[in-house]
Amino acid sequence: MPIHVHGGSLLLARLAEAGVPGERLEWSEVLCDGPVLAADDHAFRRARADWLAEHTGEPAAAPQIAEALRAQDEALTAAAARDELVLWTGNEWFCQAIALALIARLGPTGARLSWVTAEDDPERPGCSVGELGEAALPRAFAARQPVDSAAIALAVQAWDAYRAPAPTRLQALVDDVAAFVAWPALRAALVLHLAEWPGRDDGLARSERQLLAALADGPRDVGALLSACARVETRPWLTDLLVATRLRRLAGGDAPLVTLTGAAPPGLTAEITEAGLATLAGRARWATPARWLGGAILDAATPWCWDGETGRVAPWT
Repeated sequence: MPIHVHGGSLLLARLAEAGVPGERLEWSEVLCDGPVLAADDHAFRRARADWLAEHTGEPAAAPQIAEALRAQDEALTAAAARDELVLWTGNEWFCQAIALALIARLGPTGARLSWVTAEDDPERPGCSVGELGEAALPRAFAARQPVDSAAIALAVQAWDAYRAPAPTRLQALVDDVAAFVAWPALRAALVLHLAEWPGRDDGLARSERQLLAALADGPRDVGALLSACARVETRPWLTDLLVATRLRRLAGGDAPLVTLTGAAPPGLTAEITEAGLATLAGRARWATPARWLGGAILDAATPWCWDGETGRVAPWT
C-alpha cells in the first residue's frame, strides 16, 4: 500500500476524499530557511527546534518542537521500510527543500521512492501539487514516476552543498545546468536560495527587497505582503512565518528599515522607514543582522554576497 508524503495536511486529506489509495504521512519542516546543519540527527533537530521556537515567538517550546521533529522522522523511517513512499512535490523552493532533504536521506538506503509533480498554474500560484483539483489528483497519482538513481545522486550532492558553511560548492553545482537534467525544478529553487545572500549593492536578500518594494506604497500586513511577493514570483514560496521572520529582521538594528505593529501574523503590520527607502533606492547598504542560511551563518564578517548583475554568489568587493 503506497504511503503519500507531503508537508501539509490539507492535500493529504484531499487525497483521501478523492479516493486515491494509500496511507498518508505529513512530514513538515521549513528547510528553506534557518540553520540546516551538516550534523547528526539529534544536533540537527535541536538546531531546527531552537530556530523554529524563536521565530514562532515560543522559545520555551523548543523541546516540544524537537520531539515532534523526532517523531515525524521516526514515522518516515518506519514507513520507508514498509512500502513505496509517494512524495507530492511542489515546484516552489519551500517544497523543493523538503523533497531535497527526504530524497538525500532515504534514496541511498534503497527506499522505494516515487514522486508526483505538477505544472505551475499562473492563475493559481503556490504549491503546484496542492493546487490540483479533485479529479486531477487520481490522475497525478497514476502518472507518478520513480525517483531514479540520477535524482538521488543529485540530491545527495545538493544536500551536502546546501549544508556547507560557504556557498561556493552550491554555486558551482548550480552553474552546471546539465547536472539537473533529472530534476530541473531543483536548480531554479536553489538559485532562489542563493539570491537570499546579501545583495552586493544594498545588503538585502531577494525576499527582503521584495518586501520593502511592497511597503513603498504604504503599510501592509503579512497577508498583503504575501500576495505582493506572490505576484512577482513565478513560483511563490514564502509563508506567513517566513515573511514575519524577515520583517522582524528588517525592524532590528540601529537603523531599522521597517517599523512593526501587532504581535504575530496575520495581524503583524509593517511600515517602511526613511532608512528602508534609502536602502531600497540603493543609496545605502544594510548590514544584515546575524542569521542562518542553510549551513552558513551570515554576519558582518561574511565574505560572500549576491551579485544581481551576474546572477551568482561572489566575494564582496
